Amino acid sequence: MIARCALGIAIISLAVTTSVASPSRAETACGGVYITTLPSGANVWIDGTFVGRAPVLVDALLPGHHAVTLTKSGWTAQEVDVSINPREVAMSSTRLAEAPEPDPGARPGSVLVRGAPAGATLALDGGAVAAVGKELHVPPGSHEIVMTTTRGRTTRKFVVLPDTTTEVVLDEPRPGGDSHSAVVAPAEDYLPTDAFSVVGKKIVVRYAGHLVVAHFGVADVKLDGAIVTFDSAPEAIGGKLYLPLELLQQLTGDTSKDR
Repeated sequence: MIARCALGIAIISLAVTTSVASPSRAETACGGVYITTLPSGANVWIDGTFVGRAPVLVDALLPGHHAVTLTKSGWTAQEVDVSINPREVAMSSTRLAEAPEPDPGARPGSVLVRGAPAGATLALDGGAVAAVGKELHVPPGSHEIVMTTTRGRTTRKFVVLPDTTTEVVLDEPRPGGDSHSAVVAPAEDYLPTDAFSVVGKKIVVRYAGHLVVAHFGVADVKLDGAIVTFDSAPEAIGGKLYLPLELLQQLTGDTSKDR
């Protein structure tokens, strides 16, 4: 998991963020990283925690070295080390290499599922499994696991390499929680371009019956008449609008964006 330091220390694990209070926000100076890949759309993991698809801006990281893992179906997984400095946003750009054609005789890999709560049901590639904490041997390539609980469904897509164990961490959705993901994502990856408009620092989103009014650099967002505070604020990066990932997921009902 990632040790975060905005609004205290936020521990992020996939779908859920838990905030831990700290005495003073100024005690720990944070940094961030803007991750891009060629081609775009790679799954991004930081210190073992899934944070979204590239391009993605992750803020509130503790200074020091962090391990970034990049995976995309059809491309070779890559590990990248990033160094975070206080009050700075590091840039990380990686050109992915095409994965070799699957070898029919290739040795299988394995997947290790962690974090599923008691009573959850799991389905790996459409087949029911009950093996949390145990390695499952699977053919190399792309796979999908779906966890269903009384609170909803969580879907994760991942790539398994021959003779390699891929660890997938699942967290139960927590509706009505008071903490939020500090990840932002491109609005156009989730919404049609005519669903949002920008005038100066003001952002207006109208989509699926929702009305959002937000401002660049301000974490307080007016969603359907109620003020919701996210751990990240809207950003403009490379001429594109980036909104809090959790806000985009609430608008679209998509918690497993991976295309």
